[in-house]
Amino acid sequence: MTTLKEGTEEVPVQKIYKIQAIRGGTFLGGPLVAGYFIAGNFKAFNEHEKAKKAWLFAILATVVIFGAVFLIPDSVNVPKYIIPLVYSWIAYYLVQKYQGSQIDAHLGAGGQAYNWWRVLAVGLIGTVVTLIPIVILVLIFGQ
Repeated sequence: MTTLKEGTEEVPVQKIYKIQAIRGGTFLGGPLVAGYFIAGNFKAFNEHEKAKKAWLFAILATVVIFGAVFLIPDSVNVPKYIIPLVYSWIAYYLVQKYQGSQIDAHLGAGGQAYNWWRVLAVGLIGTVVTLIPIVILVLIFGQ
């Protein structure tokens, strides 16, 4: 993590995503957005290999989740908000476990976090990016 000296303390330069922002953005934008946020934090913490793994897991999770959604029979009535709630809480848990202490240390050292407007924008972009292939698949294969 690149830092600047401020008095006797080193202040982190890179911005990160807070845990609550990751959960909210993931609910809005899906698992790919979670991967974007988590990988961004790993890059800020100078853990580039973990950032690559975060992307890999996010892509796999997206394929598995949306594949499973299409396999759920129409007779099963699952409220539309349940699946996003589940993967949002899973992302929250994973971030808390694998980045929680680093996020706290970053913020405690005076490091900054991205604001909610950016989280909202990334979430909305993630929604569009996720929906485009789904719409194309539905148009090709029908429902």
